[in-house]
Amino acid sequence: MTFPAVDDRRVVTGPLRPIEIASIAIFSGLTVVPAVIVAVVPMAAALGFLTPVPIALLAARTRLRAVIAAVVTTVAVTFAVAGLGTAFGVAVTAVIGGIVGEVRRRGGGLIVLSALSVIIAPAIAGITVLLMWVLKPLRTLGLEVFDNVLTGIAKTLRAVKLTGAGDAVENFSGNVVDNWWLWLWIPGTIGTFLTLILAGWCLGKVLDRLADVKLDDTLEAAHVFDDSEPGPLPLRAVGVGYRYPGTSRDVLTGIDLELHPGEFVAIVGANGSGKSTLAKVLAGVDPTSGAVDRPGAPGLGRRGGTALVLQRPEAQMLGSRVADDLVWGLPEGAVVDVEGLLAEVGLAGLGDRDTSDLSGGQQQRLAVAAALARGPRLVIADEVTSMVDPRGRDELIGILAELPRRHGITVVLITHRDSEARAADRIVHLADGRVVAHHPEWMRPEQSAPALASSHVGGEPLLVVSDVAHTYLQGSPWEVTALHDVNLRVDRGDGVLIVGGNGSGKSTLAWILAGLTKPTSGAVLIDGEPIAENVGSVGLGFQHARLQLQKVTVGDEIMAVGGESVGTSEVGRVLDLVALPREFAAKRVDSLSGGQMRRVVLASLIASDPDVLVLDEPLAGLDPQAREEVLGVLARLRDDGATIVIISHDLESLDRVCNRRVELAAGVLEGGA
Repeated sequence: MTFPAVDDRRVVTGPLRPIEIASIAIFSGLTVVPAVIVAVVPMAAALGFLTPVPIALLAARTRLRAVIAAVVTTVAVTFAVAGLGTAFGVAVTAVIGGIVGEVRRRGGGLIVLSALSVIIAPAIAGITVLLMWVLKPLRTLGLEVFDNVLTGIAKTLRAVKLTGAGDAVENFSGNVVDNWWLWLWIPGTIGTFLTLILAGWCLGKVLDRLADVKLDDTLEAAHVFDDSEPGPLPLRAVGVGYRYPGTSRDVLTGIDLELHPGEFVAIVGANGSGKSTLAKVLAGVDPTSGAVDRPGAPGLGRRGGTALVLQRPEAQMLGSRVADDLVWGLPEGAVVDVEGLLAEVGLAGLGDRDTSDLSGGQQQRLAVAAALARGPRLVIADEVTSMVDPRGRDELIGILAELPRRHGITVVLITHRDSEARAADRIVHLADGRVVAHHPEWMRPEQSAPALASSHVGGEPLLVVSDVAHTYLQGSPWEVTALHDVNLRVDRGDGVLIVGGNGSGKSTLAWILAGLTKPTSGAVLIDGEPIAENVGSVGLGFQHARLQLQKVTVGDEIMAVGGESVGTSEVGRVLDLVALPREFAAKRVDSLSGGQMRRVVLASLIASDPDVLVLDEPLAGLDPQAREEVLGVLARLRDDGATIVIISHDLESLDRVCNRRVELAAGVLEGGA
């Protein structure tokens, strides 16, 4: 079965797709939360202005069926949590957001919205009248209260010799009570009309700001989820190219590739060379040029089809428990050896564990187990070891390498690591979107871990951690203790490497050091002051650099993090420090490779002038060249006197940056004092 290049984007019809259901859950939750907060905390009424935004954003990006489902879900959840009054208010704001978003999606402007509001406003006001008609006791009570208030005002006016005014107020009250539906409907229509126009203008500004936030999923947009018989192998790609919609550059060009049953293939290449895009094409995304030939459908996520494990495992987790996530999406009645699969990936006994409690490496292992639960013929693993400690990395590669021999599964592994690529039967090397000859020296064999001192040798204390412990969900049945009585001293100018396996508490410690998480007990001092009172004095680089980049362009990102004092000249200076051309200031963040994103985060942190830099897994997922670039930047910063704390399970070459090494094991820090 040949799948040629296609350019069309077909109109989505039929039942809600998985990505639409996920979007409904997310945006409904974002709508409900501020509404419930306003209901519980009246002083937070300003949050009510946020309620139409999520539904408007959803309506601007997806079809009407999904919007209606989101509105119904939002109202139902709000009613269950906060009662009828709040649910009605949320219903009105959600409908307004949906209308504005739908008009925006269809290309309409304020004129179209105004014309539509002339029709919709009377209908919404009419629903209010209908509800009051049905809820007679509530209507009677409301009108009695209204009449009593105005009657009291009329009596007061007569008492002060304002008989005419008192009579007018009493007549007005009687008119409203007798014609309540008219007084409810006409002002309601006018108010709803004006609200729609104002909301259209305000939400239009918000949607403009969010226009660069992508909600589309490449695999969903390519319609790879069909009911054809799965037959992903053997696969033959001829002249394959791919260009993302709305861009002018081909990410892949002239790719010729064959995959056969029961082989282990490694795909290597620099960040931005097109490896992840090629993985999606192999998984079933239609190329924009060339053709992919298979005996059947890719069968992504279906038994006997293709399983795709992505770089970020948290993006694939849907179940609240480990065992639930493992079988999520499988047909009813499917038989899966849950405990056996968990044991195979090193998660034995964690079936009842909450997925949110897993470390990054454990989440990745769960993603691999969930892929194997589908009994695939083709497994595509995209940088699955980037967030896994060395021991777990070897175990995962061992598991993947055994799949072709034990089960006849073809494995495609995207990696930067020499030891992982050498485990494959053959290596495909990508450069600038093309297949090139592979040179083994490009990957630079991993070096041994650096031998560093474990204790400080004297100096001026800058960052001091005293008896810090932290427990998540304390007091609940799901409480997890991440840190136990941690003590650490970082002197001014130090380079400290904190190592530890997955689940040892490294990321928790990073957030506590930056003052972004308050420890359950203990204290963190920066220059003798509590870190909680000096947030910003410790700059934190996240594990996933993309999550930290919030602006559209590089320059905007650096200026936003650096503060009001950072202008274009300072942006150029920090870009020089991280070895990026000054022209990158105008580049879009989404166009950067993984290594470039890491350096932009560093540049932003440098611009904010922190006393200490804390970098959580700064080398994860980087190709050899990008690793050298980031290490070079960090080494130069240390030479210039910067104080740096690196939290990592990747120890290679970090002796160029760090002069001390301490180990975190099961929440206990050894050698920190």
